[in-house]
Amino acid sequence: MVKFSYLSFPEHDLKEILTSAQDNKLVFFIGSGFSKFSETEFIKIPDWTELIDELKEDLNLPYESDFLKIAQLYFLKYGQHSYVQKVKSSIKDLEPSSFHKSLFDLNPHYIITTNWDDLIEKTAQDMGLAYDVISSDVDLAQSRLDKKIIKMHGDFRQHNFVFKEDDYLQYSQNFPLVENYIKGIFSTCTIVFLGYSYSDYDLKQIVSWISNISKATPKKYLLQKTFDDAQAYYLRNHGISLLTPMNSNIDYRELYLGFFKDLKTIKDQDELIKEILISAEMELEKIDNDVNFSDAEKNNEKRYVYDFLNSRINKALDNKFRVLSQYKMLLPEQVSKRLTNCTIDYSSSPDIILISHGKYLTTDYDECSRKINNMFFDNVLSVNNKYTNAFSALLEKAFITKVIYDVDSNSYSLRKSSYLFEGDLYKKLMFEYTQDSVDFLFINKDYSRALECLISEVKYFLKEKNYIRATIYMANFDIIYGIIQRSISSKGDEFKEPPVKIIEKFSPFDYKNKVLDFPREMQKDLRELIDILEFNEIYKAYYKFHRETQKNLGYAKLRKDGGIALSGDEFSIRAKLYPYVYFILGNDIFIEEFVEVKQFFESNIFGSLEHYLIEGKFHVNIMDLFILIKYCEMKKVKEFASRLLEIQKNNQVAHFSAKEIVRIKKYLLLALKNIINLFNMQSESFLHMTSIDRWLNNLLILFGFAKWNDNEMKEIISTIISLLEHRTKNMVIYDNAQYFLTVNALLYQKSHPDILKLLDVVLEKISNNQLNGFDQQIMYGDTLRNIYALSENHNHIYNNTKLIRSALLKIEARSDEWKKFITDNLLLDLKRIGSEEIKSIIDDFIAKNILVLPCSTPKDYMERLTLMANGYPMPEGFVEELKSFVDNNIPNNLSNLEFIKARVDAGFPELLRFLIKEKNYAGLQPILDAFENRTKLIE
Repeated sequence: MVKFSYLSFPEHDLKEILTSAQDNKLVFFIGSGFSKFSETEFIKIPDWTELIDELKEDLNLPYESDFLKIAQLYFLKYGQHSYVQKVKSSIKDLEPSSFHKSLFDLNPHYIITTNWDDLIEKTAQDMGLAYDVISSDVDLAQSRLDKKIIKMHGDFRQHNFVFKEDDYLQYSQNFPLVENYIKGIFSTCTIVFLGYSYSDYDLKQIVSWISNISKATPKKYLLQKTFDDAQAYYLRNHGISLLTPMNSNIDYRELYLGFFKDLKTIKDQDELIKEILISAEMELEKIDNDVNFSDAEKNNEKRYVYDFLNSRINKALDNKFRVLSQYKMLLPEQVSKRLTNCTIDYSSSPDIILISHGKYLTTDYDECSRKINNMFFDNVLSVNNKYTNAFSALLEKAFITKVIYDVDSNSYSLRKSSYLFEGDLYKKLMFEYTQDSVDFLFINKDYSRALECLISEVKYFLKEKNYIRATIYMANFDIIYGIIQRSISSKGDEFKEPPVKIIEKFSPFDYKNKVLDFPREMQKDLRELIDILEFNEIYKAYYKFHRETQKNLGYAKLRKDGGIALSGDEFSIRAKLYPYVYFILGNDIFIEEFVEVKQFFESNIFGSLEHYLIEGKFHVNIMDLFILIKYCEMKKVKEFASRLLEIQKNNQVAHFSAKEIVRIKKYLLLALKNIINLFNMQSESFLHMTSIDRWLNNLLILFGFAKWNDNEMKEIISTIISLLEHRTKNMVIYDNAQYFLTVNALLYQKSHPDILKLLDVVLEKISNNQLNGFDQQIMYGDTLRNIYALSENHNHIYNNTKLIRSALLKIEARSDEWKKFITDNLLLDLKRIGSEEIKSIIDDFIAKNILVLPCSTPKDYMERLTLMANGYPMPEGFVEELKSFVDNNIPNNLSNLEFIKARVDAGFPELLRFLIKEKNYAGLQPILDAFENRTKLIE
């Protein structure tokens, strides 16, 4: 029969003790035998029996067997002082043993002792642990710490030590609080008695207490070297189980060494499985060397060993991964770190490969771990068992598509993660949010509703015991709450509800403290999650990726300059970046709008794109586009786009397959549709640019680089038009819309006549009295002028006569200054691309409203010259007016603000030269000469 020897004690009992420690319900009950481990070669301490023997000798009562009576007689015969001195002499000044430290390594909630020495409390102090020491009812009443060392028999410091018969008989009167407190502990905690013998009177007293407690209480164990049937029956009848090693041929120290070693092994599941593996390998070797077994018997025995070993490995590794199942998405490294001796390979993008190494050296090299990993992979990947689905689901959450394991590099391929094609993550990558989603409520500053939703999520996941998701939603709540608190001073004008009212309704979770109440076995995983929520993991990744990017850029520049540089995973930085997007988005973590996260993505995506450009190539996929749209500053996206445009015009660096182009265009169109939907849903009260505005502008910048057919371009322009019809909050969207159209025309030498509808938007706003200051800046700047230039270059003719008449009707009712502004910044440009009828309508308006106006200011003269440059006649006597204007103002008034604003210094001679040369106004030459001669006087 096969016997495994990986533990000295029964595994079930050890696990029960360890579980109680994790649940903060482990209690060690320490007797005098435990203190003897602190003895040195020269300093010995008597145990209970040895101390009583000394008293018997002093009393000359060699045959008295009642220990308590002997102590009482000594007190009566020699008095209080001698009695105390005699007992105190048994306590020596010793240092705690390694076993004392081992007690605290298991994180007991309480340590109860009948000993009077200070070895236990000294150990706690040496280890920097916070335990209250309780030696009396007063100590207990004043105790503030949850963890306690209870000296139930008092100590010499308080002169209340329990030893003689009266002390035991009066214990309930002298220590009523302590007694009841300990009885309560017996009812709710797992107790392990250490340092007691079967015959110990203190143990008998405690047994009498336990007998009166419900049988439904946690287990109590007495550690002993040998198993005694009669004693075991007696103790079991009183609620105590014997805990003895499988090999009783050991001494007292070896008993405790084995006990604490086994608990340490059980606590570290990696070590336990290694011990099981080593034990199994030893058994297999025994079977092979056993000459008494037939081959068939050997095969049966070995099959049993393998079945047992595989079962334990599968179960152990499944347990290691169980917490990860609480996440919606995982970082690939969360899987590899659980296994150890594994790495993630990103060099075969888009595949993410988990490699369990055979002989390849890694920093965490461990031969046993590698054997265990490979056996696990062989079990769950090559054979479909109850662990297969759980592990496959985990790999899918981490977007791992392939596993390579064993020294022979066995390979197992998985299907690509469905999360990229459906579900919540897919929708977020497409910018698809509902109006009631917490994400949108957060962006839309509807914080009160967002907080209510998050409270519901926290309640649900706490009920489901999903502590990872509960922590995430508590953190999200605290993030939003913090934003609200910081906004109180600014009055939160853009909030749906005043910040002060929201603060009155809600209180923060303080999630970092809340998680301390979660199960102890979850604490390590929760700390890892908090590292992400607090950006620590982001900082580490940022530093690591930045170093890689700089190294890769160095390699690329070296090659460009004619040098040689080789690197295995030089182009994998983006593949390493994507899982962080999946993780943050997929787990609904609200840290992506923080500058640390945005800079992390922005820095690495641009670093990678720069690397590609140095290599003379350019490639992006949907994830790259998402990162550029979602996380990058518009200014930096535009700077890079402009640089790429120059490179692309001169040298074709972008190479995409037909399938890739279709996929990218489909993504851009869907993203545009969804972002504009968000734009329309967001609050109209926002005065500043929101995240949605940034996404939209970045998307428009990128749109110009795709080649669109006429139908697609028509649809895109129509979508943009619907966007521009809103109240203009800034010039940026207009600017980026024309940037898209300009870049597209430059790259592909084509344009669509529907771009003229952008002009309709302006005219509609004029007709409906909706034109605001931003719209006026758009007319004044280059935004519309680029649309006119595109229209001229591609022969687009503007012919919406009904709209121009309606707009001019509104303009005619306004001031002369307004009419001149519209003429100069809209009508003259519109006339250039207008139909004959449009030109006639504009000419009539200008003749009736502008040409009749006198010139009195520098701006009037400049505007009149501009009208002449656009083909309008020179007014009678205008040459004399110009001569008088020059004589009276040039050069003395050129520095006046009015002249500077009108750009007289440069614009006046420039217009005169154009009119003389191109429009044959020779009569203006003396005016030009006079202007130039007068300005030379300044020089």
